[in-house]
Amino acid sequence: MTIINDIIAHYTWYGIALLVLLVTLFFVQLYYYAIAYNRIYNYRLMRRRTKRGENPPVSVIVAIRGESEHFLEIELPSLLAQEYHTFEVVVIYIGADMDYFRELQRIRENNAHMRLTKLGGNERIRISTKQALNIGIKSAHYDNLLFTTPGAVPRSNEWIAYMAKGFERGLVIAAPAVPNFEDGGTLRTTLMRTAELHLWRNAFASAVNGELYCAPRSNFGFTHKLYDSTRGYNHLALDNGDNDLYLQSVATPKRTAVVLSPHSVVVEDRSSRWREWIEYMRYNNSTREHYPLRAKLAGSRERGSRILFFLAAICSLVVLPLELQIAAAVLVLIRYAIVVWSSQRTARKLGESGIAKLYWIYDLIGPILEFMTRSRGNNSAKVWR
Repeated sequence: MTIINDIIAHYTWYGIALLVLLVTLFFVQLYYYAIAYNRIYNYRLMRRRTKRGENPPVSVIVAIRGESEHFLEIELPSLLAQEYHTFEVVVIYIGADMDYFRELQRIRENNAHMRLTKLGGNERIRISTKQALNIGIKSAHYDNLLFTTPGAVPRSNEWIAYMAKGFERGLVIAAPAVPNFEDGGTLRTTLMRTAELHLWRNAFASAVNGELYCAPRSNFGFTHKLYDSTRGYNHLALDNGDNDLYLQSVATPKRTAVVLSPHSVVVEDRSSRWREWIEYMRYNNSTREHYPLRAKLAGSRERGSRILFFLAAICSLVVLPLELQIAAAVLVLIRYAIVVWSSQRTARKLGESGIAKLYWIYDLIGPILEFMTRSRGNNSAKVWR
């Protein structure tokens, strides 16, 4: 007891409590970066038992709102050029430009893999994303439905083939999407990339653990039979929620298959402007108020423990004796090494690379970015192309 009393007398109760808090938060952070996020790196789809036939036919569904030359010249050809034996691309055009629609028709006439539907033409009648996708689902010939969006391009011409491996093992599938910024390579776009990496790292860490609560809008799928059995999309008053809110209602550990391969990644064009990027992120986050509590806490617990860890570390470096300051600094350095190691491994699995070395910048200011990209007000009525 004399030794303990001497320690308390020397460091005070406040100093010991601060050190205990710092060590506790260190192990909480260690759990996320060394265990929870590391599940992404260790996940192997092929370990799951095959439940359905090999090489199932796939219908790719994409709804385009308005007229995009990039979709005609780059995105649609990349979908039609996929190397897979049985697939179709179902395009739903929402717009009134007949010249643009005729160009789509011309492409369809020259490609047996394509199906085309036109919606709209009356500016007073607004077609929601879910209405358009529902038409596409009804038009699809095949049971396995794969969804993507305008502005997204598969990184590989074997994208459908790899996503079909997911349909062999599940009824709901999800795979990564990475951003492609107009002005890539700057500090600003690096922060944007790391912010999106962290967002999807939380989502996929839950998904590979059997708890899928959201997936990239440009890279997910489910079966037609599952869709019919659940009577289609929920939250019909919201324009979005076609992937996250609906997937939460149908995904179970036995139904879900995650496809993590360089060939299963899609690349999404993204604006490099802060305002447009923040609005895009807010739109995608605008459905979070409808998430179950467990899904809401999936990322906030790590963020909260990270903030508290840094605050405790700063206080320790300011008020504790020298030997405990050194101990606190060692914990900070060990955590940083683990964060870099974990980020490099998970980034590669999620289709990203080259940003882990600068992750420390996002590590420090990430909570500010996450606060900025939270939904403000009612964005659910906004249509994002």
